[in-house]
Amino acid sequence: MEQFETTEEVYSYIIDELEGTILPENKLILDKWRMESRANEKIYQDFLSVQLNMDKLYSREGYDVEESWESLDQKIKQPARFLWYKIAAAVLLTLSVGYYFTLADKYITLTTEASAAVSKVVLPDGTIVSLNTGTSIKYNKDNFMANRNLILLQGEVFVKVINHDGPQFRIDLGEVQAADIGTSFNVSRNDRKISVIVEEGKVALEHAGKSEQVLLTAGKLGVYDINTKALSSTSNPDVNYKAWMDKHFIFQEVPFEQVAGQLEKVYKMPLEIKGAALKNRKLTARLHYQTLDSVLAVISASLQCKVTKENNTYVLSGD
Repeated sequence: MEQFETTEEVYSYIIDELEGTILPENKLILDKWRMESRANEKIYQDFLSVQLNMDKLYSREGYDVEESWESLDQKIKQPARFLWYKIAAAVLLTLSVGYYFTLADKYITLTTEASAAVSKVVLPDGTIVSLNTGTSIKYNKDNFMANRNLILLQGEVFVKVINHDGPQFRIDLGEVQAADIGTSFNVSRNDRKISVIVEEGKVALEHAGKSEQVLLTAGKLGVYDINTKALSSTSNPDVNYKAWMDKHFIFQEVPFEQVAGQLEKVYKMPLEIKGAALKNRKLTARLHYQTLDSVLAVISASLQCKVTKENNTYVLSGD
């Protein structure tokens, strides 16, 4: 561990990385350290699992996550820090609400509940995966660097693949797989279809066991119909396809009823529109807010409507 003077410095860099506050030069050092050995990567992944579950537990129970991290950091600095750290991880995995982390044999499975917040995972190769609510992914913790294969069991993810000299990054989707060609892309899977939308670079959507594939470039949508077994590609018609992740919406003369439907899905809060006139009113706006309250404040001013809250439902009226 020649880049770090102390073990505590390693922990500090990892926490900065997971909180998104690490300096670019420190990230390079940490990435190099992670690549040096499986033991180093295991420490990183252990920290990741604690952070994810701690975030879910404390956000639900009203605890301060930053304060909890500081508490964790103080405890792992004690002589028995690693033993305590293992125990803390086990306890948090048991208590977490809304996010589940399971370790069976050599596989790690991460699952978000329908009511949970969007989560972010950093894979062993540095690839960043954002998980929508109701999503489950799985990967081989011991052999990931040898195949770079991520399994999407259900739900939706946005993947920012890190350039790597190793094998091509792939997402296993059952009957098909998405093979990355240096890119970032969105993947969703349900009982009816599998969809891939490419933001940057290229993705090959391939039928497992067959030579059939569609090559998707930036702005393209690839779809696999699970019933007909058909692969197809077209231009992506949904400019808000990743609003679930970044809360960034673009509306151009869109009926407010459609706008409300998208907002309900992203913010997980019911909206009721009173009056046909308001439902059909067109909205043109760019919205980028983390809370629904802020979004509705802008919309109410734009559409000249009133917003109230009744029984955990936002009610919009033209009065």
